[in-house]
Amino acid sequence: MLYGMYISAAGALAHSHRQDVIANNLANVDTVSFKRDLAVLQTRRTEAAEKGSRRYTAEDLEKMGGGTFAHPVHTDYSPASLEETGNVYDLALEGRGFFRVRNGEQVLYTRDGRFTINDKNQLVTMDGGYPVLDEGGQPIGIDRNLDFSVNDQGFISQGGSMLARLGIADIADTGQLQKQGNNMYVNRGSDPVQPAQTPVRQGYLENSAVDAVNELVNMMQAQRLFQANTSLLQIQDRSLGLAVTKVGMIS
Repeated sequence: MLYGMYISAAGALAHSHRQDVIANNLANVDTVSFKRDLAVLQTRRTEAAEKGSRRYTAEDLEKMGGGTFAHPVHTDYSPASLEETGNVYDLALEGRGFFRVRNGEQVLYTRDGRFTINDKNQLVTMDGGYPVLDEGGQPIGIDRNLDFSVNDQGFISQGGSMLARLGIADIADTGQLQKQGNNMYVNRGSDPVQPAQTPVRQGYLENSAVDAVNELVNMMQAQRLFQANTSLLQIQDRSLGLAVTKVGMIS
């Protein structure tokens, strides 16, 4: 009976975690370039199924015993649809890749192309004011008094002269990216970052990748599974209490 309570509690915790992930997706349904997160759940292997097959680490044992456990959250980096804004400083990537920006000594990656000009006449992110980097890793200087143009290859022009090319990065192993906020990422991988040949669209922004209807359906499913596990937990708790009472009466 205690084993059954453990299984039910593990299921309730896993689906509570799933609800938290879905709720965060729904909260960012209108966040520019937001990438939806996925709660990855797996059934624990039973000890009997694995008995004698090999030696185990502490991490292996955590994944055994039956019930359900949650893997680290997975982010889906699939490109979303683009929406025209008419703002010349709004840029969108039509495919794979990330804009590179700098926060102090750290390079961050983002698909949020809401850019503006700061008081140092640098192209910066609207959110955080991080300088946007060119393909050489340097901030991009802009004359706010001249027309600002970006072609589909990411080359920036002003007054008929080519200024710089956007430093767009292609990260092959997106599993090494770690979210910082809602749409900034840190690359924790060791593989070198490659330049991307992704087309750039000026005057457009990438929408959130969250499908609100789909997320609501997932939320209702997660809530039902959470409630089912907590109900089973309560039933087993009452049964255990009854068993203890009956044993006491017999003795």
